[in-house]
Amino acid sequence: MKALIYARQSSGKDDFSESVDAQIANCKKLAAKEKLEIIGIYKDLNTSGETYPVGAEEIARLDKAYTKWVLSQSAKKDFRLGLSQVLQKLPEVDFVLVNELTRLYRPINGSFLEGHINQLLKENNVKVLQVQGGTIDLSKFDQQLITLIKNQILYEDLQKKRQNSINAFRIKRDSGRICNGAKMHGIRYLGNGKIEVIPEWIDIIRFIYDNICSYRPYRAIIRDCNARWGKEVFFYESSIYAIAKQPIYCGYQYNTQGELIKNVQMTGQEFISFEQWQEVQKIISQKRSCHHVRAKKHWLPLSGKLYCGECGAKLICWLEHGKIYYVCNKRTLDRKHANCRNSRIRFESGSRGEPALYDAIYPLLSIALIERYKRAHEILKDKDELTKYDVELKNLALKEEQLHEMFLDGLATEEQLRNLLTRNRARRCELQNKVALLKSSNLDDDVLQDLEKNVLIGLFNDLAARKLPQNLYESLLNDAQITAKCYADHVEFSTLYGKVSLPRIHSSNRTWMPKWELSLLNKGASKYSVINKNTQIIATYFTGEKADLADFGALRIVSR
Repeated sequence: MKALIYARQSSGKDDFSESVDAQIANCKKLAAKEKLEIIGIYKDLNTSGETYPVGAEEIARLDKAYTKWVLSQSAKKDFRLGLSQVLQKLPEVDFVLVNELTRLYRPINGSFLEGHINQLLKENNVKVLQVQGGTIDLSKFDQQLITLIKNQILYEDLQKKRQNSINAFRIKRDSGRICNGAKMHGIRYLGNGKIEVIPEWIDIIRFIYDNICSYRPYRAIIRDCNARWGKEVFFYESSIYAIAKQPIYCGYQYNTQGELIKNVQMTGQEFISFEQWQEVQKIISQKRSCHHVRAKKHWLPLSGKLYCGECGAKLICWLEHGKIYYVCNKRTLDRKHANCRNSRIRFESGSRGEPALYDAIYPLLSIALIERYKRAHEILKDKDELTKYDVELKNLALKEEQLHEMFLDGLATEEQLRNLLTRNRARRCELQNKVALLKSSNLDDDVLQDLEKNVLIGLFNDLAARKLPQNLYESLLNDAQITAKCYADHVEFSTLYGKVSLPRIHSSNRTWMPKWELSLLNKGASKYSVINKNTQIIATYFTGEKADLADFGALRIVSR
């Protein structure tokens, strides 16, 4: 009597499987024992038992249970070639040898797969011979019924195991552990729930984070990474994004709810600060709208931030005789927008130092200095409240746990549980981010004093002298949230603190922005120049008229 051997394994490699080799060896032993002639051996590697054989695509398309299952799978192997070859050979054999019936199929509840294969076996009068389970003759009603019941029991048991596995994965992930083999750049999985940082990657990842914080274009970062480390690994834009978005480097991970939590496996191995990671997330999330990539020859920090005062459209960059202007494109598209030419404005200063838009924005950047001090002061103040935040987080978790138990006991409705979780989630995320920032911050009284007396004052002096590096100018510009509407006779700036309008000054048949100066006043008794809560910055624009343009408290803008 003739027979075929079929083996299948559901996950692993596509070119080799010890499981499949073991199944084939077991089937050969059984064939020798039963004195069967093997005329073919077929196998499917890394393929689910729920899938149809090749050639049954039309049946699979009509199988709603199967098509629904396929949509929920990440694997792309929808059909089995090995099983198709077995079915084509059925007229030539008496038996199909398998290790056990689930190797042949593991049908989804309600799928046609089992009926399709069983029908072909019955039509050709072929029996299934199992290493574990004996012979199945599907032409007999009792064995067909028993097989159907067994398959249903196996399916339900498999679903329970899968759900238990998913629940175990969620519990581990929510407890702050990575349980997917640590498939990320710079991290190695050691087994037994342990991970380690790959030393060679530390400099690479720090380089990428530092360059993103300096607002360098992604292409330039990729080019430099490949020039320095391209022999070991080649970088693409997707590589840079994957590294930039990964919180594990600062000791955090996302739980199953998408919330940021502390990772227990990385404790003591962090090499990126949480503040820098947050800054990078802010930059990459707003890059397209707020941080436009610089051109090869020109730096354009204001692109996307300037609007036409006549029609409200965004101004576009225009190069004329080597000079950069921002103009409204509507006037070239529609005659009705002829007045939009009035919004044309020059970006760079003139050859004799006449101030243009770039220069006029400098005093407004001091808003970012004030905000940086305020944020540092709030962090230091919040550190005293850290214990209170921790307690509030624990209380939120306790309330949710209590309501979960009440729901399971039938004392609370699903709607009540959902409302509580929805209500608590926003506050929990806020507290978790705040606690994470406070715990990772090295800010103390000494650091705050250094920020007041050295760091911020140094930035202020560079700002007053118009000597800010491009990356700092752009960073302060975005922190101050500056945008502008350009009119024929003035420019209306919108900032984090409010609006201020500056006139445009006509001189030598051209239009410029007013000159300015900055002064720093300390209301307290300090003898030294500092930026603190008592500081007031006065920005004076020389417009020819004496007026108060804006009073933002710590920043006062006047004209004379």
